[in-house]
Amino acid sequence: MARATPVWMGAVAEVVAQYPSASWRDAGLAGAAVSRLGPLQEIHGMSGPHGMSGPHGMSGPDGRPAGPFGSAHAGAVGPDFEEAVTAQLAQCFGPAAATPDILRARNRSTERWTVPSPVRRLADYSLFGHPRYQQPALDGRLHWASTGTATAHAGHIEGAPASAERAAHDVLATTPGTTGRRGVSATS
Repeated sequence: MARATPVWMGAVAEVVAQYPSASWRDAGLAGAAVSRLGPLQEIHGMSGPHGMSGPHGMSGPDGRPAGPFGSAHAGAVGPDFEEAVTAQLAQCFGPAAATPDILRARNRSTERWTVPSPVRRLADYSLFGHPRYQQPALDGRLHWASTGTATAHAGHIEGAPASAERAAHDVLATTPGTTGRRGVSATS
């Protein structure tokens, strides 16, 4: 089942830009942005100690090297993708951001375990996760709650609380001595 189920990252391209230092800090910028003006929709600062040191290990304890991490829709990847990314970084963080020392892009839509070969409609978020994970397992003793099990906004932050509410409601509905209504629990 897992081999045939795409995950939300399948529709994403990730980009990490590396710079010798976080020049944007001199302008009072954090190195994070939400943007609709270029391929990167979200950009996160990964330049510790005053920014995030992210999962890609870009920054040392002194904040050098510095690097923002961004994500774009996988469909944005094309021949001019890197040029569009650096232009967007320069627009968001200043002219020095136009020339990173290193720019790494990873198109998740081409990965075998992220997007199984039969799946091609990456914009159809209902495909992400599997309906079985929205149902209790182990005779009702295990309830899945994560953004990957959300019925709407799977893979996005909005999906996580919706999935948690669904799982909590299911737990209350199947637990003896509870009313099964959202937010209301009564023991016998």
